[in-house]
Amino acid sequence: MFFQGHRLKGIFLCLGGALTLSSCSATKTQPEGKQQRPVLTAAGVVHVCPDNKIAIIERGKFPYGLAMFGGHVEYESPQVAFVREAEEELNITQIDTLQLIGIHGEPGRDPRQHSVEATFTCTTPQVPVAGSDAKEVILYSVDDLNKKIDTMVFAADHKEILKKYLKNLKSCNPCKKVCNIGIPQHIPTVPTIKSVS
Repeated sequence: MFFQGHRLKGIFLCLGGALTLSSCSATKTQPEGKQQRPVLTAAGVVHVCPDNKIAIIERGKFPYGLAMFGGHVEYESPQVAFVREAEEELNITQIDTLQLIGIHGEPGRDPRQHSVEATFTCTTPQVPVAGSDAKEVILYSVDDLNKKIDTMVFAADHKEILKKYLKNLKSCNPCKKVCNIGIPQHIPTVPTIKSVS
């Protein structure tokens, strides 16, 4: 009887929304509407060489503001998604270096859904041109971006990610291969999709 009373008390708490019983244990529930698994995205910093300019996009759709380029990982690795998004959003097809600089997934970072972002950095000799979600591409020197970043409006948490990255860039020039920021990655080849005629 003592056991049954405590069990009923636990079920009552569950019905109130505070707890849910799973197997023989109680666990906290997520807020209503927040029960989906996070989506995986890939985004990052592009250094345009030899001038070491950083490409920042102005987003053409919600969430508006400035951002690093990027997008959802589809049926592919995050590295392949990064390379594919570079081509779709920046019209870049040549990436010379690729490094992982972080994983960012704090709930609430993206107003559309819970997303976990694999953030990369790369170099390219090509000048980016806006495409896909990018309304405009703006090139900043490292010094200029450092001076202006606090007054700039970014989507999601890209301002915080970039500020941390810029802090780690002191006396480092990825275009001259004298940079040891991040974990070197294999540069994938993105398979071309053949159109069916």
